[in-house]
Amino acid sequence: MKKLLITAGLAALCAGPAFSQEDALKVQQAFNAVAAAARPAVVSIKVLREEVERVVAPEFYFGHLVPVERYYKYDSGGLGSGVLVDPAGYVLTNEHVVGGADRIQVIMKGADGREKKYVAEVAASDQRLDLAVLRIRSKDKFPALKFAEGPAKVGDWALAVGYPFGFRQTMTSGIVSATDLSMRIQGRRYARLLQTDAAINQGNSGGPLLNLKGEIIGINSAIFSPSGAFAGMGFAIPAQEARRAYEEFLGLKPARRGWLGVALAEMDPAAAARLGVPAGAMVARVMPGSPAQAARLRRGDIVVTFDGEEVQDEADLLSFIYSRKPGDKVELGYYRGGAVNRAQAVLGEQQAAPAAKEDFDY
Repeated sequence: MKKLLITAGLAALCAGPAFSQEDALKVQQAFNAVAAAARPAVVSIKVLREEVERVVAPEFYFGHLVPVERYYKYDSGGLGSGVLVDPAGYVLTNEHVVGGADRIQVIMKGADGREKKYVAEVAASDQRLDLAVLRIRSKDKFPALKFAEGPAKVGDWALAVGYPFGFRQTMTSGIVSATDLSMRIQGRRYARLLQTDAAINQGNSGGPLLNLKGEIIGINSAIFSPSGAFAGMGFAIPAQEARRAYEEFLGLKPARRGWLGVALAEMDPAAAARLGVPAGAMVARVMPGSPAQAARLRRGDIVVTFDGEEVQDEADLLSFIYSRKPGDKVELGYYRGGAVNRAQAVLGEQQAAPAAKEDFDY
């Protein structure tokens, strides 16, 4: 009964003056236009990686059993999606799609509707951001999509385009469900993600999340699902982060990353239990004159939150700092002397670190 009432209510809304049939037709035409623009600019990525397997097999020599070690090489494949962002042949995708690849093939639809295949190479990548730029080896000019200028808002239409499970290109629709999410997915920490209910599946990684203008609002990167199939929760790196990384990768803008000025020590679960904290990042050293010193952090402090987000380990803290810009104000929660304290810090710039920078990268 409840379902019938909701359906009847939606029908009444669409039939009423607030949302006319003409309005519905305009939305449909907008979807059609986005699909037409995305068709040649969203590409399928096929990756080959050379794997080596060590096998110890018994062999007989003069009646004796002798173990012989052999190595076998074979190719393993991977599939993903990407989006052309420059007519010169630059493709933006996820680092986890192309990381460790020996050979990369980009497949797209030509103007005549036929499939075209190109060899590509990684021009730049960043594992922490899970972003990579491919350069297609060709002098052809390619259709490209633009980044949205402003940030996506909750409730905005969201259209996910890609090649799920290696099938032909698909477009699914939904909305932006949430913004500015930080989470760990398959051992990788993501910061400031968009969440969408547009269907995203395996093979969609690296493809774009688009608005109704056909502009990139995100790069589809992960899903959350108990079963491994889409369950209504997909996540994308926002366009502002992707564009910033792309421009830094190609030297169009100088790379500017946040810097706290600490060296961190690995803290295993046993040490955490002994200190009475569930998790965190332990400060091994604080650089003199750094933002960390200004925030009065000390050796032995355990950072447990960063701007309200839980810090599980040193990788989490490094990821949070890395995703921020110099001058950003952040709040750190740290454990010291049996209590959690709070401190404000203004991040510096990584390049500004002195000769001992390798010890204080963050």
